[in-house]
Amino acid sequence: MGRALKRVPLNFDWPLNTIWYGYYSNYCHDSDYSAGGCDNCKRFATLKGIALTSYGCPDFEPFLGPPKGEGFQLWETTTEGSPVSPVFETLDELCEWCESNYTVFADMKVSKEQWKEMLDADFVHAKVGNAVFI
Repeated sequence: MGRALKRVPLNFDWPLNTIWYGYYSNYCHDSDYSAGGCDNCKRFATLKGIALTSYGCPDFEPFLGPPKGEGFQLWETTTEGSPVSPVFETLDELCEWCESNYTVFADMKVSKEQWKEMLDADFVHAKVGNAVFI
């Protein structure tokens, strides 16, 4: 997905369009996966008490992601992940900002109501005919 909602502190001041530092970490240090690299990663997670995701990899996000809070902020996930909007007190305020200032895909913009629907569903996308762009 190219855009995602994050809940961050209202005073979160990480620079916009700058990749979040925690996302630079390379979780898997064993490039020879056939030699058990994935198994080593899972074993490490088990020993540290880190849960696995639905696709079987350790869920490092709570440890490396931005701090959680009451604010609403739009992030891009096309790269490693960076904030692209200011932090807002409400989802409605964020959606109003997104309507005029950000796209759902390429240069495609949508209404604040559509933004809210997509952010609530955690599925930001653009639809042209039968094609869905994420």
